[in-house]
Amino acid sequence: MAEFDNMRKSLPVAYRTDKWVCDLLAAIQSLDDTQREQMFDITQQLFPGSMTWALAIEERDAGLASTGTLEERRTALIARWRGSGKCDVDLIQRVCDSWKNGEISVGFAEGVIVLTFVGAYGVPEAAELAALRDAVEHTIPCHLAVSYLYRYLLVREVSAMTVDELQGHRIGDFAF
Repeated sequence: MAEFDNMRKSLPVAYRTDKWVCDLLAAIQSLDDTQREQMFDITQQLFPGSMTWALAIEERDAGLASTGTLEERRTALIARWRGSGKCDVDLIQRVCDSWKNGEISVGFAEGVIVLTFVGAYGVPEAAELAALRDAVEHTIPCHLAVSYLYRYLLVREVSAMTVDELQGHRIGDFAF
């Protein structure tokens, strides 16, 4: 509405109250508002973190299936985008960093790529882990093996916790 007032104020005084001119400015303002909304929506489609309708197009171009939640689909797309180039530990780390939990340390030992989960305890949810594995498999050369190391609560960590802290963990967080 501010633009409408600015347009009207820029007109000669005699036209500012003319009904036909005011109606014309209102029609222009309506079109301008619609175009601004469309422009904002299109700019949101440029960034994977805010993509909605363009996500299906990008997934098709990247060869990804459109399955999972919106956040999982965005994560898979980011991982696929980051997974191109010369394969080294840094590239694999960038792919792992695109994972929504993102707390993975990548290493290479005796011909095996080692992915160590350093953040959350226990094994991640199956769908999330499958998406990560798929992204890593599409990034690394096929002759290299991948090992996944998970973090669990150990007896020495549990003995220092209060009951309230213990109740905040899932049973899958503990090593047996």
